[in-house]
This record gives sequence, C-alpha cells and structure tokens, in this order.
Amino acid sequence: MRINIETDEHIVASLPKVWGNEVGFIGFFKKSKEGILVLTNKKLVFVPKWVPVTPKEREKFFGGDEAKVTVIDRYSESELDEDIEEQPKSLLLPLESIVSVENVQLRKVNFLRVKCMIDGKTKTYDFGIAKSVTNYPIRQPLMFYNLDWSAWIRLIKSYV
Repeated sequence: MRINIETDEHIVASLPKVWGNEVGFIGFFKKSKEGILVLTNKKLVFVPKWVPVTPKEREKFFGGDEAKVTVIDRYSESELDEDIEEQPKSLLLPLESIVSVENVQLRKVNFLRVKCMIDGKTKTYDFGIAKSVTNYPIRQPLMFYNLDWSAWIRLIKSYV
C-alpha cells in the first residue's frame, strides 16, 4: 500500500546522482544533498539517496552533455514510496505548485531551476550532477557537469 504517492501515480522519468540545493537565504543554511530526481505524472520528487552508477549507466542517464529522460532500472513506484517514507527530508513538489522550470547558468555550469509556490511562498531549487565530490568532512560536490536540461524542462512543462 502506498502512503506518499497515490495509487494511480506512476514514474515518468528518473535521474540518479543529482544534487539538490535550495536557493535563497534559507538555502544558505542547508547543505546540498545527493539523491534521485523523479518525475511522476503528479509530482516532482527529490529523494536524498546515494545510488551507485556504472560508467555504462552514466552514459545512459547523462551522456553527451545532456540530462536524458530515462527511468532507473529496477526502481518502481513502491520503492519510491518506501524511500520517501525512510527519508523525511525528501522534496515533494506537486506539479500544480510549479511556477517555472528553466535552465540556469551559474559559474559556467547549467542547472535545472524549479520555482514553486508552497504555502503562499515562492521557493526555488537548483538541481545538477556532480563531476567530482569531496567526502571530508561531509559529502559535498566540488565540480558539476555542464548539462543541457532542455529535455527535462520540456517534459516537466508538458505535465504542468
């Protein structure tokens, strides 16, 4: 039985190894998190979870300097629901709350920027894929891939 996602909700696209960061003053006090970015037919979900990716899979998800619209093999709706339950800091954005989705360039790197309206306040989130990561003192990205997010932007806008 699903708790966090509805029974008629299904995964449209998913992308591992994504780093999510809240933009703005509040985001200054929060560390970015690595996880899975999932688009369902009703929500955009970011689950903080480390997923191993082989070099062959890396090409499938973000090869050719493009964030590709694919689905993670062996990752179902029930697993997504369990991950949301296990990770209380998961980000669940209903598609009707999304105000804009765009490609933003910061420090010569493209990020997927999602603006949404939650409880009357506009919140902004940036998503990117790290090229290199430091593990000490905590796991944080050092450099990001400069990816084209236009396929994801078109897909999200088609559902909004």
